[in-house]
Amino acid sequence: MAYQRRQYSDAEKAQYYAQRNSNRGNSYSSSNRNNNNSGQSRKKSGAKLTRYVNGSGDEKFLTTAWRKTRYGFIAIKAITTKDSKESDKGWFGSVAVTFTNLDTGVVQFHWGTMEKKTGKVVIDKLSMVLSPRAKNGGYAGTYINK
Repeated sequence: MAYQRRQYSDAEKAQYYAQRNSNRGNSYSSSNRNNNNSGQSRKKSGAKLTRYVNGSGDEKFLTTAWRKTRYGFIAIKAITTKDSKESDKGWFGSVAVTFTNLDTGVVQFHWGTMEKKTGKVVIDKLSMVLSPRAKNGGYAGTYINK
């Protein structure tokens, strides 16, 4: 007796593949389920620029950023100080930058420079940049000086 292969209708095939694709995510671990079915992964950093006027009437610039690293969740604040002077090209020098590891509580202080127009902060000592105007909500991370 010879085995005959069964012919499936288009509706049966569609039902089979729909069922198969809906169960496909169940075999992955929960750490791989953080994508939103479009193949994009979760954000690992972000930045935002805030302009405000302090009590004495001076305009100040504050760039806040965050970054998820293997060492924990890092919150970053960069603010212009009274020593921050604007250059001819629109950059502030002597910008106070604090890094706070929210998991361990460790706080680090560094100096950086800030571009007035965009709020971008560069910390040369760490080769790091905080860029509020980057795609998808800003970027906080390393840069490569070309």
